[in-house]
Amino acid sequence: MRRNIWLATALLLLFAGCGKQNELEQRNKELQQQLAEKDKFIEDVTSTINDIHNTIESTWAMEKGVVQQTTAKEGAKPENVAEVKRQIVDRIAAMRDLLSDNRKRVIALERKLKKTGEEYAGLEKMVADLKQNLDDREKAIADLNARVQGLQNDVQQKTQIIADRENTIAQREQTIGEQTKQINTVYYVAGKRDDLEKKGVIQDEGGFLWGLLGSTTVLAANFDDGQFQPLDKTAENTIQVEGKIEKIIPQRDTSSYVEEQSGDGRAVLKIVRPDAFWHENHLVIITD
Repeated sequence: MRRNIWLATALLLLFAGCGKQNELEQRNKELQQQLAEKDKFIEDVTSTINDIHNTIESTWAMEKGVVQQTTAKEGAKPENVAEVKRQIVDRIAAMRDLLSDNRKRVIALERKLKKTGEEYAGLEKMVADLKQNLDDREKAIADLNARVQGLQNDVQQKTQIIADRENTIAQREQTIGEQTKQINTVYYVAGKRDDLEKKGVIQDEGGFLWGLLGSTTVLAANFDDGQFQPLDKTAENTIQVEGKIEKIIPQRDTSSYVEEQSGDGRAVLKIVRPDAFWHENHLVIITD
C-alpha cells in the first residue's frame, strides 16, 4: 500500500516537471522572437536614419554648386543673368523638395518610435540630431535663396542704370547729330534778279536818285527761309544753276570758289574753300 503511494507521488512530480519545462521553453521562444523583432525594428530605423542623413549631406554639395553659380552670376552680363537665375532657382527648389520629403520621413520615424511604447534613447537622439540638421540645412537654403533674389534686384537695378545710361548717350548723340547737321547746313537760292526781288529774297539799298544810281543789292531784311534750298557744306561743294552767274550775294572771297560754264547752258559754282566761302549760311545766286 505504501509502495503505491510513493509511486503515485513520483509520477505526479514527473508530470509536473515536464509541464514546467514546456512552459519555460515556450516563454524562451517568445522572448527570442521579441528580441528578433526589436533587433529588426532597430535595424530598420537605423537604416532609415542613415539614408536620411546621407540625403541631407548631399544637399551640401548641391548648395556649393549653387553658390559657385551665384558668384559667377554676380559678374555676368545682364542679358545672360535670366538663364543663370532660372537654373539657380530650379536647383534651390530641388533642394527644398528634397529636404521637405526627408522631414516627412523624420516625422514618420518619431511616430514609429512613440508607437512602440518603449524607450529607445539612442534612436531618439539620432532622430533629434536629424531634425536639427534639417533645420540648419533649410535655413542655409533660405539664406541662399534670399541672396539670389537680392542679386536679381541688384542686376535689375544695374540693367536699368545701363539702359538709362545708353538712353542718355543715345539722346546726347542724337542732339549732337542734330546740332552738327544744323551747323553744317547752309542755304542757297538761284534765279533772275526780278524774280528774287518779287520773292523778297533780295533788295537794293543806298545810292541816290531813288536808288537808280549807286545802290547795292543785299539780302532782304526779312527774307523767307522757305525760298532757299538746304545744302550740306561738308559734303556738297558744287552748285549748278540755269544760265550764267551774274552775281552772288553776300559777296565771297573770290579765292574760295570757281565759276564755270557747262556746255548745256548751265553755270557751275565750285566751292574750293568751304570754310572761307560759307562765312554766311545763306547764299543768293543772281543769274541773267
